[in-house]
Amino acid sequence: METTKIEIPTELLEAAGLTPEDVRLELAVHLFKQGRITEAQVHALGGNPIRREELLPGTEPFKMDAFISSSAHDLKSPLNAIIGFTKVVLKGIDGPLTDLQVTDLSSVNVSGQRMLTLITNLIEMARLSNGDIKLEKAPCDLAETLFEAANRWKTQNPGKLLETDLAINAPGIAVDSARTRQIISGLLTYAANHVAEGGAISLRAKADETSLQVEIESRGEKARDKFELELSMQEYICRGLIGLHGGSLEIDKDTGAGLALSFRLPKR
Repeated sequence: METTKIEIPTELLEAAGLTPEDVRLELAVHLFKQGRITEAQVHALGGNPIRREELLPGTEPFKMDAFISSSAHDLKSPLNAIIGFTKVVLKGIDGPLTDLQVTDLSSVNVSGQRMLTLITNLIEMARLSNGDIKLEKAPCDLAETLFEAANRWKTQNPGKLLETDLAINAPGIAVDSARTRQIISGLLTYAANHVAEGGAISLRAKADETSLQVEIESRGEKARDKFELELSMQEYICRGLIGLHGGSLEIDKDTGAGLALSFRLPKR
């Protein structure tokens, strides 16, 4: 392909804060919007990959995170209705059910609950990415906060043993209690998903005047089915919430017999 050189005074580029690559890109997009060149020619002239929304006249780039975050209610409402009506039918309020109908409706309910969890996680991820989550940090009883999270998780996961060692006496550390419980619950679930039913999970925590350190480990027979999407979502959310606290999360490699992870929240 033949080329033509265009000379632009360097001082003009510097005054505009542009590079030669920027000029090529601007020219390519401008000519495309005027209908003078094709999309393929845009990429050839621009020299860099160009998102399609940049080529659409009169539009702003679509911000998916903001859309998901603002549409939370509309995303969850229909599914909540499906789950709710399924429970009503399972309770026999609309009349007796056969064993086969109970089995089928129970499967619908379980699948609906899983989908609701995925949507909730997706919304949390979008809010984190969009900067919509703000912490409400305050000094609290860390031991009580962790015990509450652990006991709630035990109730929701009766098939796995949870051992705790929470010798904490550090009233000076400020955290967002609700988000800290969310982190604990999420990471317990993350570790537990690496072992089959009957496996054991340990939660150990210690704190001093500078930080809270938490270790979680799962042990047992390797889980046959791991929900990779849920695991990735949970890691993203927990890592983001820990990061907002100024802390860090470390996840050790899956050994096949469980998983070990730890995080630290500094005193702020």
